[in-house]
Amino acid sequence: MKLLSKILLGIVAVTLLAIAYWRYDFQDREHRVTPEALAALESDARVTVTENDWIVFAPSDTSPTKGLIFYPGGECDERGYAEPLRAIADRGFLVVLVPMPWQLAVFAPNRADDVIAAFPEIEKWAIGGHSLGGSMAANYAANHEDLIDGLLLWDAYSANDLTNSTVKVRMIHRADASGKPPEDYTSKLPLLPAQTEYVPLIGGQHLNFGRFIAGRLYRDAEPAELDPDEQRAQAAAASADFMQAL
Repeated sequence: MKLLSKILLGIVAVTLLAIAYWRYDFQDREHRVTPEALAALESDARVTVTENDWIVFAPSDTSPTKGLIFYPGGECDERGYAEPLRAIADRGFLVVLVPMPWQLAVFAPNRADDVIAAFPEIEKWAIGGHSLGGSMAANYAANHEDLIDGLLLWDAYSANDLTNSTVKVRMIHRADASGKPPEDYTSKLPLLPAQTEYVPLIGGQHLNFGRFIAGRLYRDAEPAELDPDEQRAQAAAASADFMQAL
């Protein structure tokens, strides 16, 4: 019994150490929200913001019939996307920002199901996301063509074959002067439909689709050539134009 007790205590100790290390490492990796992004979560006369299971941005003076479900990037505090998503809602669309378990959309790719069920007045839905969130949004679109009319990829690619999909797709991506999508996305581009629209953000950076205090991966990145505020504004405008055309 003494040996068993020692073994159990050892297992508990190792488990606690592993949890403590994971929390410490996650805090170092996480892209944290900025005060400016938090300010965009306040309602005003143009956009009403509601926070419950999701963060919902809705135009204050109209009843939208088109909606965008948005999945955040991996290890990103979802509130960091408040500014560009609010700007999309200001153009007359419902926007639902969906938090993810452990900030990783791969653990809950079908959370859009509950969003769609909660807003029966929405006649057309697009789903989108940034980085990993975009890839999981593409996964959802590939498996729910009966529910989804559009797919927005913010510096993200699809791992699913969408070549025969009827879903409209727009990829908004960082780019160098050539205007081409990032080289590491090249192998995935043939999975998108031929009608996919590409919107390059020349000089943009991956993390600047939201407003974040960068975690370890981007902490030492070179300053972006494209002003971050302008990048978010361009991403929001291109997304709202896409919604309008659905």
